Amino acid sequence: MDTIRASSKGQIVIPKAIREALDIRSGTELNVELLPGEGFKVTIRAANHAAHVARLAGSLAPRASKGRYAGLSDDEAVALAVREDDARVRAYARRGRRGRR
Repeated sequence: MDTIRASSKGQIVIPKAIREALDIRSGTELNVELLPGEGFKVTIRAANHAAHVARLAGSLAPRASKGRYAGLSDDEAVALAVREDDARVRAYARRGRRGRR
């Protein structure tokens, strides 16, 4: 059994072995339940994949009706958007490297 200590802000660190075993990463949502007279229980909150997909679909909706995304299937539009974003990030990185020479 691992022992942990709370910080002055009430924060605790989940031991690395437990984080790895439960695949807890940055952004993972956890539920905390008070157990009267015993302490508390922490469980991993179930991911809401439907809400995540809806947010992604909403972000692509304005692009679907016009421009280069018109007439493409959903998979093709997403692939094109990812390629364009990838190219944008690479171009930005190249500009940054040139300035450091």
